[in-house]
Amino acid sequence: MADATHRPIAEQVARDYIRRSNAVDYAGMADLFAEDAEWYPLTATPTRGAEAIRAGYLNNVRATNRPIINDRYYTAGDVCVVEFEVDLGDAGRAGIVDIFTVGKDGLIRRLAVYRR
Repeated sequence: MADATHRPIAEQVARDYIRRSNAVDYAGMADLFAEDAEWYPLTATPTRGAEAIRAGYLNNVRATNRPIINDRYYTAGDVCVVEFEVDLGDAGRAGIVDIFTVGKDGLIRRLAVYRR
């Protein structure tokens, strides 16, 4: 496994996002987005702009967030695809795919979330 300093920036940001999600740090997750970012969540309306994304995390994600497990990262240029599962307790596990597009400044420009 490559050490963190040798990972592409898109993967570093995606890993930081997943770490913050598992730490239940929604404000920290929102801080990773650029001012003009786009967020395409699984169960909510697509959102544009860092402040609107922050509100979405605090109002929507907080209620449904589950620990991310079995995460796998695939990076090409400024895009990192993360496949993972969330533990739904008695309901089993759900497969999710997050696709991050990250700017040279290390901020998320676009995040699209899909169910596997």
